[in-house]
Amino acid sequence: MSIRLAALTLALILLCAQAEAARVIGYVRDTATQRYLYTEVHEQNLAPDGAVQTGVTTYFDAQGREIARKTLDYRSNRTVPIYRMDIPAVRYAEGISSNSPQALVFKRDGDKEERKALPLDDGLVAADAGFNQLLQDQLDTIRKGETVKFGLIVAGHTNRYGFRAKKVDEQRVDGQTVLRVLVEPDSLLRLVVPAIALSYDLKTRRLLSYQGVSNIIDPDTSKVYKLISISYGGVPPADARLPAIAVEAR
Repeated sequence: MSIRLAALTLALILLCAQAEAARVIGYVRDTATQRYLYTEVHEQNLAPDGAVQTGVTTYFDAQGREIARKTLDYRSNRTVPIYRMDIPAVRYAEGISSNSPQALVFKRDGDKEERKALPLDDGLVAADAGFNQLLQDQLDTIRKGETVKFGLIVAGHTNRYGFRAKKVDEQRVDGQTVLRVLVEPDSLLRLVVPAIALSYDLKTRRLLSYQGVSNIIDPDTSKVYKLISISYGGVPPADARLPAIAVEAR
């Protein structure tokens, strides 16, 4: 028994030794007013090949106070992770509790809860932060000028929608080749749903910036922020009181 336990312990130590950790900081502003809104801290556990396995994203307001937390597990599906996001102050939670064979999504708003099973077997599909993973996988296709169509599961609406991604242009920025991508609904929803603008470093495939709807609820309106701009990494803005965890990452 002790030999088996020792072997198991060794195996766990080796497994942990192979994993790597990464931390990414996102600085978020209101696109129209440029008012600093909140800070995202993405902590990820990576496989030896760099693929994200699990993650925790913590959100802090402009004063550095935690306002929301999300846990993610990509191990069984890279683009449709199992996840749960909680915003305690407004008694809100959403996520995906299972991603096989369907995505089981849930949303709790106060005392009201909704659940639904959504299909995963029709082409490319993404949900939540798996959206970034899908686009990273498709960057070469998008760079060629091809339009990539995919389904996007939005747990907050307990529904799935058709979207498309296409190239805007390429730019050289601070020695980097940056690919700008536009993502919009692949339906008449694009007349009422704002497009999402993203930029990627083509060498590393790292997301550099995001502009679009937020997943954080504005306490003043009890609705999500409609249009935000996020920059990932770089010099922290002077008008934000960063949490200690973000300062440590600098």
